[in-house]
Amino acid sequence: MRLTLIVYKQSNRSKSVQLSRALQGYKDRSNYGKYSYDRRGLLEKIPYLKLMNGVFILREKDSDRLIELLERYEAEYYAGPVTKSSKEVEIISKNE
Repeated sequence: MRLTLIVYKQSNRSKSVQLSRALQGYKDRSNYGKYSYDRRGLLEKIPYLKLMNGVFILREKDSDRLIELLERYEAEYYAGPVTKSSKEVEIISKNE
């Protein structure tokens, strides 16, 4: 399994919030909280390992979806291959 490291930063605060919601999802409320909807984010659909804020390790085949999202919200990012260790592969495989 090939892994990719992605590091990103979004300096614009409003776009940062929008990107965070698109990545992690959020709870949407309407009619003064009477109705509640769970909006799923991209990271709920793919296995990943979060190292710290803005740093992820994920499968190479899933990295394109995340990169497209980062480009849509004009975030600065770096994506590169990971010299895999058994720990990362085991964690990401378990999350599939």
